Amino acid sequence: MNKRLRQCPVCNQALDIVEYHCPSCDITIRGKFGIGELAALSQAQQEFVKVFICCGGNIKEVEKRLKISYPTVKNRLAEVASFLCDDSPEEDYSDVLNEISEGNISVDDALKRLEKTRR
Repeated sequence: MNKRLRQCPVCNQALDIVEYHCPSCDITIRGKFGIGELAALSQAQQEFVKVFICCGGNIKEVEKRLKISYPTVKNRLAEVASFLCDDSPEEDYSDVLNEISEGNISVDDALKRLEKTRR
């Protein structure tokens, strides 16, 4: 079965679900149906949420399973949270500080990144 389309292939606007069909009894239900917030996440975000839940929310285990760094896990989690939650999370610069301390980015690069987030 194909994954559900999210955007119109012609104009790239969001698609509405307007029909469900049961092939077993040949019943069709028409209306306007929502998809729910989790289904609205990108495929990558859905996979991250799945792994995060399967790991019981243990960030170290998510790091191991996805082979990504702690700051990357935190960034992906913040990205999903900002999409799903009504309130914006408080600014947290620990991911940038961790990347500096691990030698992944320079102080100048960190300052540039922080400037972008302030805009």
